[in-house]
Amino acid sequence: MYSLLLGEIEKELDPISNTKQALQRVCDLIHSEMSAYDWVGFYFMHHGSRKLHLGPYVGAPTDHTIIDFGKGICGQVAESGNSFLVDDVNAQSNYIACSIDVKSEIVVPLYQNGNLIAQIDIDSHQLKRFQAEDEKFLKAVNDLLARKYPELENFIDQLV
Repeated sequence: MYSLLLGEIEKELDPISNTKQALQRVCDLIHSEMSAYDWVGFYFMHHGSRKLHLGPYVGAPTDHTIIDFGKGICGQVAESGNSFLVDDVNAQSNYIACSIDVKSEIVVPLYQNGNLIAQIDIDSHQLKRFQAEDEKFLKAVNDLLARKYPELENFIDQLV
């Protein structure tokens, strides 16, 4: 399932040269094809201010359009540079609640040219939704985006 969806994403991105449209298409495809991926979005790093800025996403609107490094799951990934899988968000003391419906979350960093520039964030309304296979798939999606869109590392300029 993961490899088929990755192939579909790659095929769908072929004609898209606009980075914002590509990111939105990735969000739309993943959201529609993956069971219980209830919110899918990208946060981009602004290292100077140490803040994450929300980019394209699909799912319920969020008030968390800017997140400080270190705050919440996304902020922790911004600091560590490592993926974070959370089986139960209510068990995390540093969790920033986006919705009472969110039960689990995965955040996977996006690197380009060796620099941490963004992350893909997925929320689920199911406990323990995310496994190692999800992380591997999302890393592959991020790697695809980093290869295909060299201007991705400057996308933050559109958000701040």
